[in-house]
Amino acid sequence: MRFTSLRLAPLWATLTVSGPSLAAASLLVDDAGTTPESSCQLESWIRNTTGHSERTAVPACTVAGTEWSFALSHLRGSGDTPWAIGAKRTLRGWHADRIQLAGALQTGGDLRHGGARGWAVNVPLSIAVDRQGDVLIHANTGWVRSRTERGLTFGAGTEIRIAPRWSVLAEQYRDAARQRSSQLGVRRLLRNDASLDLLVGYPHGAASDSWLTVGLNLPLSR
Repeated sequence: MRFTSLRLAPLWATLTVSGPSLAAASLLVDDAGTTPESSCQLESWIRNTTGHSERTAVPACTVAGTEWSFALSHLRGSGDTPWAIGAKRTLRGWHADRIQLAGALQTGGDLRHGGARGWAVNVPLSIAVDRQGDVLIHANTGWVRSRTERGLTFGAGTEIRIAPRWSVLAEQYRDAARQRSSQLGVRRLLRNDASLDLLVGYPHGAASDSWLTVGLNLPLSR
């Protein structure tokens, strides 16, 4: 069983001034998989809320068992241009890889300010509830340190296939500032393993607006 999506929430949340509601990747909770060896993928998304619009692209390739990624974003409204470099490696698999454990490390900053402004470590666990992989559960525990905050991060999410090309996505995430956020949406599988995500998210107990995210995930040949 392979889990191959990218999530950058642990560090991304500390690199912008727009707050947690705009800070995470297309999905808040990471999985424990990587792209296949010697292959690449591109994840991109557009996120909109009142007064802000985010455009992000994240290419990633796996070399020698480690997935290397580079994220670059532009936040219209605030003018921020955050970036992040990450490495993730699947550490262990059990029961024909229906259970996987991984480790991920990230560093990043903002192009306007130069240099790295923080780092994050994350440990994702993924479980395929059934043999077909129709129900997936992901759990994250991590640590973030930046110039503005430091602390533990937690997340839990699920992907449930409801039709051959449709899945329901649901997740909740708590960042280093103890702000909880949730997302709910659907994923449509396209040709050649590409997929399209549509997500609605909101922060708990905060004055920030909810947001809408449209994400496109494309496999790339190396």
